[in-house]
Amino acid sequence: MKRVYVLLFSLLPIIIVSCGKNDNGGGIQKVEGFGQNNPEVPDAVSYDLNADSVDDFQIDYGMGVWDGIDASGLFISGDLKSLDDSTVLVRNNEDLSVQILFNRPQDTIWSAPKQPDKWNDDGSVTIAEITQAADGIWPDEWTVNSEFNSNPYYLGIRVKENEDFLVGWIKLEINKTNGKIKFEQYRLTADEYIVIPE
Repeated sequence: MKRVYVLLFSLLPIIIVSCGKNDNGGGIQKVEGFGQNNPEVPDAVSYDLNADSVDDFQIDYGMGVWDGIDASGLFISGDLKSLDDSTVLVRNNEDLSVQILFNRPQDTIWSAPKQPDKWNDDGSVTIAEITQAADGIWPDEWTVNSEFNSNPYYLGIRVKENEDFLVGWIKLEINKTNGKIKFEQYRLTADEYIVIPE
């Protein structure tokens, strides 16, 4: 019986963080009871980019466990989830893995991307994460899943509108202190391509 109570009290902080919701979106929750220097975790936020009353993307946060040979710990990821057939541009790597493709001003987003780029069909990509060390200590900052350091960050997107797709980009601001990912600006077009402005 003691094991059940220990398990229940161990899971309580996860349940509190997972179920907490701020009605206006964009709130921040503190993760408690998981080591030292516990991180803050933002609430999920959804976006309707083409004003059709159907959400196209959601920024969501989830907790997981990493497990090494002699150590383990937790991580929290900030993910961009595609909704209603919307999708984000990714790149196929030589090792057959797929990574999110962060773009820069003056990059061209094509409705039919050329290899190794493609529209993601997995439904979710990790934008940022924070990983607990084996000693239980959380770092001071979130890590952005990008090969270059920039803020703002840009992503190529495709949004379903009726039976067609619009191509575009979103400008993201990522707060590395609390992991909050925010859509700052976006643009969509029915044209074959769009260029991210400077």
